[in-house]
Amino acid sequence: MSTRRVKTDVATVLQSVQDKSSASSSDPVLAALADAHARRMKAEEEIRLLLAYARRFVYPHPYTYGELAGAAGISVSGARTAYGPQDVEKVAEATGLQPVDADGEDS
Repeated sequence: MSTRRVKTDVATVLQSVQDKSSASSSDPVLAALADAHARRMKAEEEIRLLLAYARRFVYPHPYTYGELAGAAGISVSGARTAYGPQDVEKVAEATGLQPVDADGEDS
């Protein structure tokens, strides 16, 4: 898989994450907190989708959990469990790619 293809796929995956509308409030503190929460939720979704892409759509050698954990600032076990089938499905829909088999996800 070429670097150019990976860059294009990553951009496509990130575009599939929709901004969550935050609750509007006339109180500036509550509005700022709601906006910060919406940004955090978006960032968490982006991380899940990127982890799913890196493990299930990059072949013949997916990124290791160690590489992904280091880049995402999470533990290896956190990288292993951060994404689920719904995230894999969303990446597949966004990129048009088919995920590789999840067997052998030890590395």
